[in-house]
Amino acid sequence: MVKALGRQLSDLGMKYAIGGQVCFDSFPAGWDKTYILRHTEAENERSGLVYDRIHFFGDKIQKGENDHEIHEDKRTIRHKVMNPKDTVRQLRELFNL
Repeated sequence: MVKALGRQLSDLGMKYAIGGQVCFDSFPAGWDKTYILRHTEAENERSGLVYDRIHFFGDKIQKGENDHEIHEDKRTIRHKVMNPKDTVRQLRELFNL
């Protein structure tokens, strides 16, 4: 369905991605999950606050899935997770919680 939407509606400037088990995401091109990284960089210019490590935990990281772009972005430290329980496990290990 995601591929079909991309083909049929290509002139709209939208992107489509598999979101979860029963959904898909639709958003303007360039407004994927990496959009937030623009704001973290702008905050540095605005206030001097520097985010030197940005961890991203995602399960849908393959091309065409909604976590792919931010997972592949060089500005993030990437963590592949399987489910919420796995996310909690990884957070506990990473941050000694």
